[in-house]
This record gives sequence, C-alpha cells and structure tokens, in this order.
Amino acid sequence: MVKTVSLAALALIAALIVGFGSSLTSSSTPKAHADTTGMSVVGCEFIAGAIDGDTSNGTATSADVALACDPSTITPADIANLADAIGDKDGVLEQSDFSSDEVMESWDDNQISTDCTDPGTTQLEFLIGLSCTLDVFVFVDNEATTTFDAPDGLTFIPSDAGSNDWTCDTNVEDADCNNVAPNDGDGVVVAGVLVDGASSGDTKTITVTQGSVAQTADINVVGSPNNVDLSLAESLIESNGSNANAQDCADNTPVTDAVSPPNATLAFAQAMDADDNVLTRVPVVFSVPPADVDTKVVFGQGSTAENITALTFFTIDPGITGAPTASYIVVCAGRSTGTTTVSAEINLIVPPLFSSFDKSTADLTVGGQPNTIALTASPSTIACDGSQTSTVTAKVTDSAGNNVADGVPVHFSVVALGTANPINTVTTGGVATTTITPLSNSSAGVTVIATAEGPGTASASITAVQSSVRVDCALPLATQPTPAPPVVAPTAPTGIGGPNTGTGGYLGQDSSGSFSMWTLVALALGSMTLVAGGVVARRTGK
Repeated sequence: MVKTVSLAALALIAALIVGFGSSLTSSSTPKAHADTTGMSVVGCEFIAGAIDGDTSNGTATSADVALACDPSTITPADIANLADAIGDKDGVLEQSDFSSDEVMESWDDNQISTDCTDPGTTQLEFLIGLSCTLDVFVFVDNEATTTFDAPDGLTFIPSDAGSNDWTCDTNVEDADCNNVAPNDGDGVVVAGVLVDGASSGDTKTITVTQGSVAQTADINVVGSPNNVDLSLAESLIESNGSNANAQDCADNTPVTDAVSPPNATLAFAQAMDADDNVLTRVPVVFSVPPADVDTKVVFGQGSTAENITALTFFTIDPGITGAPTASYIVVCAGRSTGTTTVSAEINLIVPPLFSSFDKSTADLTVGGQPNTIALTASPSTIACDGSQTSTVTAKVTDSAGNNVADGVPVHFSVVALGTANPINTVTTGGVATTTITPLSNSSAGVTVIATAEGPGTASASITAVQSSVRVDCALPLATQPTPAPPVVAPTAPTGIGGPNTGTGGYLGQDSSGSFSMWTLVALALGSMTLVAGGVVARRTGK
C-alpha cells in the first residue's frame, strides 16, 4: 500500500482537534434536568481524562479508562466532573456539550472493534492497548423507564439477564434511575455498547426509548488494527539552533502553527484494519532514533492554549467529509542539522489475534538557519514613474549552501521613493519575492533590502541576515528637432524610344530645366491672342 495521506485536510484536523483533560475543575452536584431529550455516542477513552475529577494530571491513566469504559460504575459526581470539563462547563451535562467546538461526539465515528467483546475486561483491554466501549449518553426530561435495544451482533452493558438489551428502572448501575437524594434529577442515563457476534464492515442500529420518544444511532463495526501510514506536513524544517529554542518550540507551538513551518511540522498517522477501513480509537506512538532525541528533533503536544493532552495518541475523526482519520504530534527541530527518521507504530502492548504490529516511517531533514541572501531584480532597469514594476527575488540559503525551509520570514524594504508588495512574506522552496514600484525618476534608482529571520525565544534575540540590490531608473530621452522632408529627385522616362540625337540646346530638352504644362498653355493662349489681334487690325485698316 502506498503510505500517503491527503494533506489537504490536515489544516482542518489541526484546527478542530482540542483536548479537554487539563481543564478539569472541582465537581458540583447537578441541579436540573437536560432541557430536551437527546442521545450522544462517545468513545469511552475520549472522556477518561475528564470523568474522574482529578485536576492534577490532565491525562488519562489506566484507572481513568477503566472507569469511563464501564458505564455501570459511573456516578452522578462523574457526570458533574465531565460537565465541568467540556462544553459550557456549568456542572450540568447536556447533549450540546458533546457537539460544541470540541466536536468530541464525532471523534470516534461510532466505531467499535470486533476485538471488543467482553464487558468484564475493560481495564485489561486498555492495558493491552484497546479501549472498547462506546458510551451512550441519553438526556431525559423525567424519571420514566428508559429502554436500550441492541440488535443481534451488539450488546449493552449493563444488560438484563439473557438479553442484549437493558432497561433502566431502578438498577443501581445508573444514577438517573434512582429517586434517592444524591441521584435524583441528573437527567442523564448512561450505558455501554460492545460487540457480540457482529463482523467487520457491519453497521448496526441501536435504539433508545423513553415513553413515546425513540432515538437511534448507527454503530460501525471494524476489524483489528492492521497497518498504519505516516505522513509529515513538511519534510524539511529549520533548526531551532539551541536547546532553549527547541524546548520553547515544543512547549508553545500550536498544532495549527506546526502545519506552517519553518521550525516545526506535524506528523500524523492513519490506521487501518485488514480490509483497509480507516480506524478511529487506535493508539499510535511516534518515535525517532535515540541519538536524534534532543539533538535533531523534539516532540511536543501543542501549546497549553489548545489544551492538547496525552489523549491525542488515539486516532480520531474530526467529523469533516473527506478528512483523514489521524493521530498526530508536533515535531520541533532541535539544535543540530541533518536527516532523521520519524516513525509511527500501532501501540498495542499485546496485538489482537491474527494481527501484528505495523510501523510506518518518513524522513525529516533539519536544515540550517538563514546565512546568505542572493537578490536579483527583473527587470533591473525601468522607468521610475510609478507605472512600471520590477520583481525582486530573494534566494535564502544556509551555511552549507542549501535552501532554507519553507516558511522562513523575509522582510523587504525600499530606500528612496518606492513601494514593495508584499513587505513581509515567507520562503517557498528557499525563495521569497516582492514587487517593487519606484515613484520618482529624480534619482538613479531605488535600493531594496531583504532581511531573513532565524528563530528566537523570549530570552534570546532573533538572528537575521540581510542583502540589498538596486533597481535602476532609466534616464528620459532628449528631445530631437524634427528633420526636414527629403528632396525628391526627378524620375527618368521609361519605355522604348528613338535614338538620342541631342537636345539642340532647347529649354526643357535636357536636364537643365523645363516648362510646366500650365506655362506652355499660357504661351499658347498668348500666341492665339496676338494672332487674333493682327487679324482685327487688318480688317480695321481696310
């Protein structure tokens, strides 16, 4: 299988995935029913870090998962803890809490594995790497009996003897079914779903009924984890230069920023079963060779502002059509340069029957910080009248002459009258460009300065390198006098004629001159007038 994952949806995954375990607060007793009747299905491991009310760790332990994945042990206090950790965090759990910006309800795609069959071994399943139960939260507006109906192939826990179904009446397993003081009025009924004979690829519909209100949810049955594909947002990132910078990157780089280097990237993994069904709820571990730890790369989990917790090692579905299901981790460059191998491995301590561990790898190069900028202007000479432009290209390389990583900040400035657009940009393939527009031709040209920045921390100044290039102004052309029109030479007669016997010296018969046609006409008329005058004179004399 070609190990590749669409990066087009990566920014969507990073933007939508948030943690919640570290935001736990002290519990409070719920005081009111949910406003409406509703139902949410949530993978039990995704609430494990929030349901026990332990604000000291912010991550899920095996005991946390054992509690969350056995709904028969969930108490009203656990419900209150969960309400305080997610959604509007008001101590009252509502369906809207599961469909808030945290999109927790869509993380698991309602998937459950064919390995998840025994309701008595949820803690053991976690210890070998499986978190099986799908928790079904039903939000009710009264204490009436609630019935959970599982089709053939699935079962509910707790369950009625000899049946896949469960009826919530006065069972002590469910807090909302008891009309005693600490349990009355929490408005939430919880049960769990496990596989009971269903096959990989099956879709089963569960039904929950209270009175005349019936709600359904489709449960997707998948096979054992079989293989994993690893992908990196970027294969080249820039060295952080020091241990302090590297640790600052790992501690404070948001997941969304890791998609945009230069000093960090996002590694994400997609898990599949033997039928190539994309899986959620599969734990994945990322690693690099021991010699590279704290030298070339440092793993982070994102900034505290995003509340990313250790639960992110589970694969998830962010609920976006076409988005890959992924486990992810922030990878920050360390203090040294070179190429290392990042690995992603399905993290089952004991692999399920007929499956095996699978590992996927990708090479990551850690390049040097900006060392040299080569600037070129095209065209190098233009009319500096505000209408013509020149493109200035900055090629940024490290000390070894290699292109720097994508995303290195580059700042352009113009000395003298002119503009640069953009002023601030980043490298792509080691190159950044801007468009220069000189505004006056009164100078010989404008100087363009490019500055490339390296990483820095609050306690260390940002390193930078600079270079400059000039865009020359073309001098205006001097005004030239208008030239006189050319003299047209006479055209020699053409055609066949008699022998040339000479002109006899008559005017117009050689190249010395000629009469115009109107002159000849005037002479002819004059002659006629003289003749006419002579005739009249003779007649008068008679």
